[in-house]
Amino acid sequence: MNLTRQNILILLVSGLLILGFIYVVASNDAEAVDSNDNSTVKLGGLIFQTNMSDALESAQLENKMIYIYGMSEFCGWCKKFEAESLSDERIKRILNENFILVRVDTVDQKSLALSLGIRGTPTSIFTTPEGQEIPGSRLPGYLDQDAFYQHLNGLIDKEE
Repeated sequence: MNLTRQNILILLVSGLLILGFIYVVASNDAEAVDSNDNSTVKLGGLIFQTNMSDALESAQLENKMIYIYGMSEFCGWCKKFEAESLSDERIKRILNENFILVRVDTVDQKSLALSLGIRGTPTSIFTTPEGQEIPGSRLPGYLDQDAFYQHLNGLIDKEE
């Protein structure tokens, strides 16, 4: 009986060490662009702002729509979306040319996520430069790069 308890304890400790390692590796994926400036993060080769007020100001100055990416560090679908869709060169070009990018971490920015109606991750929200959500543009859940690219093109066509 003691051997079984000992084996269980070893398995639990090993599992916790593995989870800790995974957390450290995942945390390094969303690194701050400038260590003195935590208002931006790099995801999938794109620079995202983390302050909604700054993003609204930039969007109005540049007359660009806002792309809000609701995510969490522990979301497997978010990591897949970042690695595949946000890393796609076509998508990066469209986002950089037409949108101000905002990342909302649903754990670290819980009240903002709730006020935006983000109920799960990943969630993509698109707004006008004034911050009004574009009707029918919200994307709850994962989209592959082709579907996301088509959605972005549809939004741009509406704005022109």
